[in-house]
Amino acid sequence: MAQLLVVIGGLCLNPTMTETPKFLIQAAHEQAIQGLIVRANWAIDHGDMDALMSCLHPDVTFVRPDGQVLQGPQAVRDAYARRDPDRLTRHLLSNVHMRWLSTCRVEAHASVLLWMGRQSSEATVSGRLAEPVQKLGEHRDVFIFYEDRWWLLQRQSEFIFFVEIFLYPTV
Repeated sequence: MAQLLVVIGGLCLNPTMTETPKFLIQAAHEQAIQGLIVRANWAIDHGDMDALMSCLHPDVTFVRPDGQVLQGPQAVRDAYARRDPDRLTRHLLSNVHMRWLSTCRVEAHASVLLWMGRQSSEATVSGRLAEPVQKLGEHRDVFIFYEDRWWLLQRQSEFIFFVEIFLYPTV
């Protein structure tokens, strides 16, 4: 006899199960947090302050790589809104490691490869010329489950490595 399976968010569930296994609930929460990490960085890269604000808890704290502390969503919005409009960034995120601090708090560490360039640089079929210094860093985030969803509560960012790329003129 064929068994009926229901697919929810990429997970196959047997509808006759009376309880959802704990590991599936945890996986769904971690997927939501992963999505929040990506949305927040996408918003920063694309200057979408409304999208960034939708990720931040009212008591959010950001500590930037230079040590500057941004307290509250408005301070975070203001800092990113002051960015040079010609600055182009892409934060490539990987190696996200999550640790549950409680049932409503999760710590996540993500590796961040930061590429930078200028909007005013000529756009070619190969893209725009990147700035000669690229950085590998880390976000150490704390997320809180509040009002039926996950929010970014704390972010501490630091750079671990950098590389200077020298371009030599061709003759």
